[in-house]
Amino acid sequence: MPRMEKRLVNPVALQNCSVKIGDCVAPILDISFVRVVVGGGVDLPPEASGEKLSLEFNLDRYHFRAEVCERGRGEDWLRLGFEKVLPSAKAHLRSFLSPKKIGESIFEDWRKDSLRHYHGLNESELWFDPEGPVLFTYLDQSDYDAQFIIRMTDSKSALRVGKILRKDYIELNNITGELPLLPLTDRDIYAKLGECRDIVTNFRATGQLEYHLKQRLLRVISETLYSTSHKVEMSQFRSRSTSTSMEN
Repeated sequence: MPRMEKRLVNPVALQNCSVKIGDCVAPILDISFVRVVVGGGVDLPPEASGEKLSLEFNLDRYHFRAEVCERGRGEDWLRLGFEKVLPSAKAHLRSFLSPKKIGESIFEDWRKDSLRHYHGLNESELWFDPEGPVLFTYLDQSDYDAQFIIRMTDSKSALRVGKILRKDYIELNNITGELPLLPLTDRDIYAKLGECRDIVTNFRATGQLEYHLKQRLLRVISETLYSTSHKVEMSQFRSRSTSTSMEN
């Protein structure tokens, strides 16, 4: 049975938020830039799974329409993925999900053996192994088909920075494998590293291990941003295929 993820948006901020399809209105339980979780008021029939639906969104004072597809369901909730969002609707969504209003934190989603996974509002994901490897990524606000990504393969390795297509990221099966990175300009790298630092700064460390990881990330990001002698390693795009997904 699919499960509902831990909520990324404070329920208080969603009190006046809903979606409408036909004559049905359902409360929004959670929302991000790529998916929305709604209450059972929108009771989609099983045959609607995978079909595009046009929904009317009411996010406080922001109102827009967007096409979605069902991505999962439980007894009293539906998870819908955004399929088509017009630029004007993206602007409304971005305004509502402003970190200043909603908060930009990363919460632990699950852990398996030594690997831990954290998930955040801006589709940010943090994967780390206490032995050293770290991978951190978040949605590129200028290109929803890609994610900005940084990685360290061990505790002493240099920071690797780039952009990866979302479909390629989903196909990754481990945090130390080859990354099919797209090249970025120096201006893009430094602008996005600044955003990355802001997200990591607001990461609520829940234990000593997470606290040290946060400090380590902030240190290497700052070194990359400000050290004139430190070069950012870049890679050209290389296609690859794997069978195991890192995404929930």
